[in-house]
Amino acid sequence: MSSKIDITKPKTVKLFDLNDYEKLINGIKVAACMITESHQIDDNSSVSGSDSETEGPNSLPTDLFAAATRHCKAFFTNSSGQVFCIYRCILHHKKEELSTDGEGYAWVERCQHLTIPGYLRWAVLMVSGGHFAGAIFSGAIPVVHKTHHSYVTRRGQGQAQANRDQHGHMPRSAGASLRRYNQEQFLKHVQDIISGWATDLNGCSLVLYRAVGALNQGALFGKNSPLNRDDLRVRVLPFPTRKPTYKEVKRVHETVASIEVYENLELFQKALIAASAKPTTKTGSDTNAERSKKTQKSPGKPIDRAKSRERTPRELPMQMISSEDEGPCYIDSETPVDWIKVLSEQKSKGIVLNSRKDLLNDNSASGNTSCSEQDNVIDKKTKKKKAEEIKPLKHPISKIPTNVKRMWMAISGNELSSLETILESWEGDIEVACNTQDPVDGNTALHKAAIAAKPDMVLEILSAGGDPCIRNRHLQTPYASTPHHDTRIAFRMFQAQFPEKYNYNKSQIPGPLTPELLEQEKEKKAAQKRAKRQRGKEKQMEKNKTNEFLLLPDAEKVKADQPRCFLCGTFLPKKPFEYESFKFCTIKCLQNHRSLRPLHKSATWSVYA
Repeated sequence: MSSKIDITKPKTVKLFDLNDYEKLINGIKVAACMITESHQIDDNSSVSGSDSETEGPNSLPTDLFAAATRHCKAFFTNSSGQVFCIYRCILHHKKEELSTDGEGYAWVERCQHLTIPGYLRWAVLMVSGGHFAGAIFSGAIPVVHKTHHSYVTRRGQGQAQANRDQHGHMPRSAGASLRRYNQEQFLKHVQDIISGWATDLNGCSLVLYRAVGALNQGALFGKNSPLNRDDLRVRVLPFPTRKPTYKEVKRVHETVASIEVYENLELFQKALIAASAKPTTKTGSDTNAERSKKTQKSPGKPIDRAKSRERTPRELPMQMISSEDEGPCYIDSETPVDWIKVLSEQKSKGIVLNSRKDLLNDNSASGNTSCSEQDNVIDKKTKKKKAEEIKPLKHPISKIPTNVKRMWMAISGNELSSLETILESWEGDIEVACNTQDPVDGNTALHKAAIAAKPDMVLEILSAGGDPCIRNRHLQTPYASTPHHDTRIAFRMFQAQFPEKYNYNKSQIPGPLTPELLEQEKEKKAAQKRAKRQRGKEKQMEKNKTNEFLLLPDAEKVKADQPRCFLCGTFLPKKPFEYESFKFCTIKCLQNHRSLRPLHKSATWSVYA
């Protein structure tokens, strides 16, 4: 018979549906496949799934026991003859060994514990590849949940990045250093989340986690973590999961809480053996048959690989591009310039007289002259490019006068703060001296004064004729070359005082500035700072009031002067959400408050003691 007919899909019952679950465990017993083989042989009548005479008396129990011991679920029967499966991680820790001899009362007792009020408060935590997702469930309702993601894994690096981190090697790139920093911040952020959930995790009866590797486990069980590996409540998820997201956490929680129910023992045995059986692989004869079929589909002449293949003669192309149109075509360094042209002419006549070797021998004498001509052409091109790259200065000068050098030294030095004495005793054209560019960096006297952050000298040089539109080697004007605030204000105030002296559009100066406008800008910035400080004080006061309100008991919250939300402490809307005497700002706060109320009454791991 086919697998579609033998195996039927079982029903599913949720642990959260306490009514259905209590009906299911009515008359619960451990399934026969969960009991040791010796006990099965003694009670062979209750174990055998069929009365077939062909099978041995112990073959089916042995197969079922082997499959059941490897399975991640425990199997039980009830008074109706149904067989149902529950994940072992819900019933016991992997370090606990429940006896499979006798009637298995320990297993039955664990199943009955699931009906205790508050026992179904579980936590699901997942960490993988820089992704964290966690939630605490009260029954089927998520009470608290949080997700976080950081860039901690570089594509294509594999295990190399972990080995370099363990051996303490320095990062080789900016991406590696960024990944290490994000990795530290990710671990710290996850540990802060778990520490904030300490009270909620203490009230959970189970903490199910999925964290593969020392790095991911360190995020959950690091320093100051409320979780401990030796805690019997902390258990590993028994099946693989996808990328940690809130959706995946809810799917995992629903999967763990699902119970598969088979109508009779025969259907359960077939499904268990089919699930434990390995998929069949193709044998060598099957693969050979497939290869032979492929070869039969494409018949052809037998190939003798010992013989060398004959090379078919290839014709020259009919349409050739002459060297006169697009310059000479070089095949290699020894090929003559007109080789393709000569061959194309011979092909057009119908007979190829000269081969490439003949042309090489004929043109050996004239090769030296052609190479020298080509070298001359290349030298001319490189000279033109260098001449284009070097841009001449706007005010070039063959030799810089000594008085100009002295003025530059006075500007760059710290001895003088004004050029009044130097400009008064200047001999010659002062405007040309102010606009003379340094051959090293192209800076003028105005550039040097602006870079040195001397606003008084900037005003004096502008008054003497220093052009603010001249650019240096970095294509910067004097205003753009200085990062100092006072110096830039000096440029703008000079523009307001002498608006028509220069073409300020090319100088990159944003606009004129008067003393009145400067005072207004200062007052505006001061008012902005005062308003920012006032807003910070108001926020802090409101935060303190909210914290004081949340610390009050529920009886005093009802009598408070200003009505606030009982969960988050924010002000209530016109029509608040309420149940009993509690009021809330949103329906989400109401649901979370209702779920958190029985926190201290929930079952703990002391049930296992």
